[in-house]
Amino acid sequence: MKIRFISFISHKWLRLILLWPALVFLLSFFVFLLIDRIFPFRVPEVSWSKVVYASDSTLLHAFLSKDDKWRIPVRLDEITPGLEKAFIFKEDRLFYYHPGVNPFSVCRAVFNNITKGRRTSGASTITMQVVRLLDPAPRTYKAKIREMFRSLQLEWHLDKKEILQLYINLLPYGGNIEGVKAASLYYFAEEPRELSLAQIAMLTVIPNDPNALRPDENADLLRLKRDFWLKKMGRKALFSPAVIADALNEPFSFQRYPIVRKAPHLSYRLKKINAVSEIYTTINPSIQHRVETLSAAYVRRLRSFQIGNLAVVVVNNRTTEVEAYLGSAGFDEDAWQGQVDGVQALRSPGSALKPALYAMAFDQGLITPKMVVTDVPQNFSGYRPENYDETYRGKVSIEQALSLSLNVPAVELLNTYGVDRFNNKLAKSGFRWIASNKVKLGLSTILGGCGTTLEELTTLYAAFANEGIVQKLKYLKNENSEVADTLCSPGAAFVITDILTRLQRPDLPNHYQMAANLPKIAWKTGTSYGRRDGWAVGYNSNYTIGVWTGNFQGNGVPELNGAEFAVPLLFNIFNAIQSLQNDDWFAPTPDLDYRLVCSESGLPPDTFCVNRVIDYFLPGISPSMRCNHLEKHFVNQNQTISYCRNCIPEKGYREVMYPFLPPELIAWYSEMQIPFKAVPEHNPECPSVKATGAPTITSLTDGAEYLIFNNRKQQLMLACNTENGVTKVYWYLNDKFYKTASPNEKVFFFPDAGNYKISCTDDRGRNSDMWVRVTFI
Repeated sequence: MKIRFISFISHKWLRLILLWPALVFLLSFFVFLLIDRIFPFRVPEVSWSKVVYASDSTLLHAFLSKDDKWRIPVRLDEITPGLEKAFIFKEDRLFYYHPGVNPFSVCRAVFNNITKGRRTSGASTITMQVVRLLDPAPRTYKAKIREMFRSLQLEWHLDKKEILQLYINLLPYGGNIEGVKAASLYYFAEEPRELSLAQIAMLTVIPNDPNALRPDENADLLRLKRDFWLKKMGRKALFSPAVIADALNEPFSFQRYPIVRKAPHLSYRLKKINAVSEIYTTINPSIQHRVETLSAAYVRRLRSFQIGNLAVVVVNNRTTEVEAYLGSAGFDEDAWQGQVDGVQALRSPGSALKPALYAMAFDQGLITPKMVVTDVPQNFSGYRPENYDETYRGKVSIEQALSLSLNVPAVELLNTYGVDRFNNKLAKSGFRWIASNKVKLGLSTILGGCGTTLEELTTLYAAFANEGIVQKLKYLKNENSEVADTLCSPGAAFVITDILTRLQRPDLPNHYQMAANLPKIAWKTGTSYGRRDGWAVGYNSNYTIGVWTGNFQGNGVPELNGAEFAVPLLFNIFNAIQSLQNDDWFAPTPDLDYRLVCSESGLPPDTFCVNRVIDYFLPGISPSMRCNHLEKHFVNQNQTISYCRNCIPEKGYREVMYPFLPPELIAWYSEMQIPFKAVPEHNPECPSVKATGAPTITSLTDGAEYLIFNNRKQQLMLACNTENGVTKVYWYLNDKFYKTASPNEKVFFFPDAGNYKISCTDDRGRNSDMWVRVTFI
């Protein structure tokens, strides 16, 4: 009985001994949860350096944090096994086994401090150090107890990897350098994943006394500390003996390296519009490096001509992602305004907008590639454009007009297509300055009389590479595509590409005429008025590249033009990234078809058309009228008099085909003394007067006011264009006869102040009037 009682008592105490610790643990746990609920430990918001990454997650650019620290966060995938093992071995070997506080280390620290009468160790775990870094406090016993509790809270809410990441990111490394990543870049110019074991060992040592152990302050002491811990790691077999030996033998050299600053213009641009600390861009580091290297060498040639800067954009046509962005040749070149972003700078595009107009006009059925137009001097209500080379070519095809970048045909086409329609189309395609100023723009828009940016022009040409679809350029990785707009049809885009691929053109640089390494691209150049800007934008199926050259302050340079100063860099960049491209080229699209046309007009041939060529056209849209380059006239047997149906004699006449020439072309032929087959003088006894085909007065502008200096004998000129067959014109001033002249003759008169009615009548009785005002100043 006594034995049973003793046995019962023993089992009861055993149960109590086993139960009480569990109850105490549970009670402590609930108290911890309660306190954690009442006094939560919210991880303070850390002011990180804003960091810009390339598409492969390599660092492009970093900025100081708000508190002026280089505090660049390390991602979890950047914490290598060697980095993790080294820090845990040195600072907290039981990191993965304790709940934030190591009780054995605490007991040891208390015992040592009591026996030695002073604080010799703090028993801090990595978690406790993170708490101290996040929430600094004086080193007192009370603060240590609070630190332990906060460590338990941190472990409760974060996993071990996150705590280790915080620790590595917050460690002090002297001065304003914090975190392993900033330190590895500053001291070794290496990313954390590329550090050697010797470098890792130094980074584990420096935080113990960051000001005393900085490589630039006490290199010998740092080396001793490094070697001490490397040997200790070797004794514990943390790394193989060969690895430890290599680390110990690694030369100790120190050099401060600047924090990475690649693609600075893009980085500053994205920094302003992104609140996040880590910005992942679409930049391809390889292409960016090649563009920067080529541009740095190329700008030296430009500066020998007093052309100070350049800008480049490289766009992937399949994704519309920007893979290279160069705002200027040198961001830190203050003498050349290097901090100006040439990609976004508002400049005059010169002739670079012409392909867009030709594509739009092709879709409207106004033109086809082989259609013939005139390239002669013209007066568009006072606006008299001239070609870049100050010469004219008479009759040219549309494809020649575009490939030669002729100004007069482009202005005439814009006049036909409509300035407002053209500007509205460009505004929808992302041209911001044109969108806000389109009501002020006129015919000069097509020759550069507007403002645009390299970014907008590159977007425009990328549309030609994407079957006429305009998509906003992407700068951020995984950025959603915005709603696209249509610039032109796929057929129009192909036709423009086909024209811009040809090599018989004036904007091919002289030293490339016989070159064997020309890239296969479609391209267009532009030179702004006053030679302030030289442009070249080119594309193939893979990339669109835009190049601008000029001076940011806007001063012109006599030698500057897009062909000689922007195209060579464009070709060099395409050749440099050739290995990243495939050989695909554009093919005619389903909406496009072929047809035979007359080579004299570019229209479907009539029975009198002899020379015929193949031309692209859009079925149901392109013009279908028959060729009219010849027209039938009734003339006498000697072909000295022509007749109309009202005066044709009963006999003694015959039918002869004469070229149908517009009046402005006839006037130019006459002025340049170019022979042409002229219609004979009309029958002077003809009783009829034609209602159409009156002379066009070209020397004055209807409704204009002309200012003439007083006391100077200045004259006004009278000139006109007439139809083929007109031999005389009669000039009238305020309904009073002034002079008889030939159609191509220039007539002058001395005006008085006041209003003038100017009249011109041809020998067929057709008349044109206009009114001008003369004011003396």
